[in-house]
Amino acid sequence: MTDTLKKKIRLIYGIVLSVMLVITGFLLISSCISIYSLGDRPFTVENITAAFKKIKIPVFITLGAMIVGAILQLTFPKESDRIRSTPDKKKLTERLEGRVDPSACDESTLDAINSEKRLRITIRVICAVFCVAVMIPALVYIINANNFSLESYNESVIAACLYVIPCSLMAVGALIALSYLENASYDRQIKQLKAAIASGAKKQGANDDLKTEIRHSSFFILGARIVILAVAVLFIIDGISNGGMSDVLIKAINICTECIGLG
Repeated sequence: MTDTLKKKIRLIYGIVLSVMLVITGFLLISSCISIYSLGDRPFTVENITAAFKKIKIPVFITLGAMIVGAILQLTFPKESDRIRSTPDKKKLTERLEGRVDPSACDESTLDAINSEKRLRITIRVICAVFCVAVMIPALVYIINANNFSLESYNESVIAACLYVIPCSLMAVGALIALSYLENASYDRQIKQLKAAIASGAKKQGANDDLKTEIRHSSFFILGARIVILAVAVLFIIDGISNGGMSDVLIKAINICTECIGLG
C-alpha cells in the first residue's frame, strides 16, 4: 500500500471520528438536559437508563470507530512518530524583526510589515469588543435573580443555559477567528521579513545575537526545570516526614470504602 493511500485512509478516518465525536457529545449533553428537566429527583437509575438507551447506537459506533483507529495505527503505523513542535510564529517574527535593518529595507516592504502589525491590533480590538458585547447580556441574565425561581428551578436553569450557551459559542467563535486571522497575518509578515533579509536589509551581527538569545533561553528553561524538580522533591520529602502521606492515604481509603462504596 502506497504512502498516499495510507494518508487518505488516515484523513477519512479522522473526519469520520471527529464527526461521530461531535454527534455523540451533542447527544450526551441533550440526554443530560432531558434528565435534569424530569423533576426534583431526576437522576434515578430508571431515568438515566431510559435516557441513555436512546443514544446507545451512536455511542457504540463511536467506541467502535476508536477501536478501528487503534487497529489502523497498528496496521499502518506512521513512518515517524516523532512529535514536531509547532513553531511560535510570534517569537519567530520578533527574531526576524531583530535581524532586519529598517534603514536598508525597501519602503514598500517596510510599509507592508507595519500594516500587518496594525491589522493584528485592529483585529484584537474588534474581537475584544465583540466578546464583551455578547457576554454582557449573559452575565446580566445570570446576575438577575428574577430569572430564577425555586418553584421551577430546573426550568430556570435550562432557560439560563439556552440563553448563555449561544453567547458563549459566539465568543468562542470570535476567538477562533482571531487566532486564524492572526496566524495568517504572521505568515505574511514572516515572508516579508525573510524577503527583506534576502534582499540585503540585514543587521550586522544579527546571527550572533540570535545564537546568544537561543543559548540564554535554553539555559533559562533548563534552570527553571531544575528548580521545579528540586522544589517538588523537597515537598515530597517534607510530606513523608510530617505524616502527610499517611493522612492522604487514609482519606483515599475512606473515600473508596465509605463514599463510593467499593468496600
